Amino acid sequence: MTGNGEITGHKPDTTLISTFDVAEKGLSPDTTLLDSQLDRLRLEFVTYQRDLSNQVEEALKEDDGTSGETRLERIQSVYETKETFVRILTELFSHTGKKFDERAFHFLKKGIRTPIPPKSLSSGEKQMLIILLTTLLQDGRECTLLMDEPELSLHIDWQRSLIENMRQMNPNCQIIMATHSPTVYYQGWIERVARIEGIRSSPDVATESAILAEKATQSEGRVRRMRGDFRKFSGGMPAKLYQFNRKIGAHTSLTKDECVELLDFLRENMVRPDVTTFATLISKLNRYADAKEIFDLMGTHTHVKPNHVTLNTLIKRVGRVGEGLELVQNVSADENLQLHPDITTFSILLGKARNTDETRWVEEVRNYYGVKANDTYLNKLRFKR
Repeated sequence: MTGNGEITGHKPDTTLISTFDVAEKGLSPDTTLLDSQLDRLRLEFVTYQRDLSNQVEEALKEDDGTSGETRLERIQSVYETKETFVRILTELFSHTGKKFDERAFHFLKKGIRTPIPPKSLSSGEKQMLIILLTTLLQDGRECTLLMDEPELSLHIDWQRSLIENMRQMNPNCQIIMATHSPTVYYQGWIERVARIEGIRSSPDVATESAILAEKATQSEGRVRRMRGDFRKFSGGMPAKLYQFNRKIGAHTSLTKDECVELLDFLRENMVRPDVTTFATLISKLNRYADAKEIFDLMGTHTHVKPNHVTLNTLIKRVGRVGEGLELVQNVSADENLQLHPDITTFSILLGKARNTDETRWVEEVRNYYGVKANDTYLNKLRFKR
């Protein structure tokens, strides 16, 4: 958050919900970041319920001369938002037969004796539970909720009702989200949409903020500083390249010209960039066209060939499913590359599918290449259909 106004010391009440693509990466073989978020929210939910119980207890103790019926209405109002949360969750999960047990914080399913812990839910179900819990635990406060592509992994019907469900639990919450899915905002929110290209075309957007202007100035000398850092690195060339790759990775973004300049610098110093160097550079570029140019430069370094890591890093930069499938076809047909997509490639593309046609295309190409689906992919597919 930036601005030119005087700093008042006020800290805005904000919450950030991570995207599926980030949460998908595991902390350990058995735990994902989604699971970690749910564990934290489960503890907060326990505290939230205890606070509700305390409010009810205080209402029962208080003798303000009101009738029993009025006091009962007051108690019911205490649980109203939580009951809305349970009702919405029940409706959303009804198609799978799951019912949320708020006391034990797990799900029950008819015909299955063993409770279903949140960890055993699909990625889309976990993400929806995280979104709804986060909104509930705001407890009606005036706050801002930031969401980056919340539609990833969500069933099309869940996308349609997402904003409405959140606002039912906290109408005082300002929701700011970045999305590729029109389905999310078609249900009454079209007038609230701002397109990125429209924002970028606004005059002097960057220069209006002193903070953004300062960051832009600081970025001008990034390559020069990295060159200086390289000369201070210790050890042999492999050790220096490792440190150099880490230095690149520390930056949020780079321009295509900066990436080319860095590669030229390595060549001048007789250092051969490796696959990690290219994957890291590609990950720092925002435009697919720029990232593709850096990917193609690997062909000029005969000792370095693209692998699944660089391909999938590039696939994350594509804006459309068709663009990604075209890339898959081209690299697979290149005899020099000998590179074929894996299930991660198709999982990324499936996350970018905006409609059933694009989902079908991803499935057709996956079957064409004979790539076996894993649980992560199948969970995504279930909620895209």
